[in-house]
Amino acid sequence: MLIDAPREVVWRTFVDLACWADWSSVLTRVVPDANPRLADGSSFSCTLRPFGVAVPFTVRVEIAEAPARLLWVATRWGVRGRHWFHFSNHGEGTRCDSVEDLAGPTVALAGPFFPEWRFRGLTRRFLADLKAGAELRAGGQTTLASA
Repeated sequence: MLIDAPREVVWRTFVDLACWADWSSVLTRVVPDANPRLADGSSFSCTLRPFGVAVPFTVRVEIAEAPARLLWVATRWGVRGRHWFHFSNHGEGTRCDSVEDLAGPTVALAGPFFPEWRFRGLTRRFLADLKAGAELRAGGQTTLASA
């Protein structure tokens, strides 16, 4: 995903859970466990609607290396999702790459019938939301330091 905003602005938008309600339509009802910013060892609860029904779950950040990459892990109903987000400079903007791995007994038992395509579609929508949120935030600032 290419984002027309500096990497530092994209990173700050991404790790600031307090502003997710302003831009995320995929992960909703976000509640940080302690720190409202994503960092090593932090966690938050949220809901996701992969099939129209709200599914609550908790996400734990395993690695957060500002402003370059973040890994979070979530487990629910026998599915363990590991999700990497990589941020790199791309001209005057940012490139955000996302790598998601879904595993666990539910995935193994369902085999080819497990709807990974649905989760990947939600990831694409989440990244499109992040793009819109970061670009709006970048457009409304006068300097990078004010974001």
